[in-house]
Amino acid sequence: MKKKLLLLSSLLLLTGYLPALNAGNDSWIDAVSLTHGDDNKSEGTDLFRVGVQKRWKRNWFTGGAWYLGGYWDTELAAMDPDIADADNVYAISITPVFRYQRDSRLSSGITPFAEAGLGAHLLSDTHVGDNDMSTAFQFGPLLGLGVGFGERGQYELSYRFTHLTNADIKEPNDGLDLHLLKLGYNFY
Repeated sequence: MKKKLLLLSSLLLLTGYLPALNAGNDSWIDAVSLTHGDDNKSEGTDLFRVGVQKRWKRNWFTGGAWYLGGYWDTELAAMDPDIADADNVYAISITPVFRYQRDSRLSSGITPFAEAGLGAHLLSDTHVGDNDMSTAFQFGPLLGLGVGFGERGQYELSYRFTHLTNADIKEPNDGLDLHLLKLGYNFY
């Protein structure tokens, strides 16, 4: 438990410095996020992520109250298996995420959205708890639902489902199903 609290505290401290990187109008970071989740097994894996996001400059279907947009999601993760003597596994990922959302200018403080993406993940080990992933490179399709809230819609809370898999590049391919809760802050 101490290990998890230390990791979460470190991630929170790191995100405190990220807004300084956002100075100027053409910044390379539009948002930051913290994510926690697990694989929902009795002897499963807890996941902690810190991420930065960069919105795409292009939106589609902008004629009504809803539109399709997207962003790049880059995250650092630590996975903590609940198995004795199992090492933590660390990962870095980048995911292009499509988001279908209500225009926040037309909302009354709550902006619902749905999102989907397919990312690339690089793991520090090919074993995550009792899951044999076979390769350090993993694909990570994701589906999510969430809401933006606050004066400018600057806060976000979402649920995400992600499946890590090597797409049968090499066997065995146990994969890992992750249920995630993500809290984000948008600078725009």
